[in-house]
Amino acid sequence: MAKVRLTTEEIMKIGFFEKIANVPILDCVLNDERVAFIVKEGDVGAAIGKGGENVKTAEEKFGKKVDIIEYSDDWRKFIRNIFAPIHLEDVWVKRVGKDVVAFIKVSPRSRKAIFGEKGKNLERALEILKRHTKITKIKVIVEKPKPKKRRPRRSFKEQKEETQENETKQVDGQ
Repeated sequence: MAKVRLTTEEIMKIGFFEKIANVPILDCVLNDERVAFIVKEGDVGAAIGKGGENVKTAEEKFGKKVDIIEYSDDWRKFIRNIFAPIHLEDVWVKRVGKDVVAFIKVSPRSRKAIFGEKGKNLERALEILKRHTKITKIKVIVEKPKPKKRRPRRSFKEQKEETQENETKQVDGQ
């Protein structure tokens, strides 16, 4: 993991959160409406606190939503952690030319949540990945919904015959 340069504001937020959560924070990424703290693998539960109390306290103090993201050396797992609780169909990382690209396959229902308003969620994810991995780009693949199996169409004549057959069975059965 590369050294991360922090702003004064990020350092202050880390200091506050480390005091209330009693967990070392690896990184802090800020944007207009969110604060994301990156914690070591296994520390996410302690960072959140019982009943989410640490997160609630931090949200009140900062006036922003607080996300706790569990770091992992496994880049695919780390990407899943960044986007949690959104379900990712598949994640893989591949070198494309000079870039290391993270491919994320999602269902059409998850697309909006992955991108966020004006792509903010994707921007934040890429910023976190650039700070902690060699990943330089994210490509989102929206999985097309599987078509429903349809019964073959029957002609009007076949439908009429079937209806008559069922009516005959009902009459004979009584």
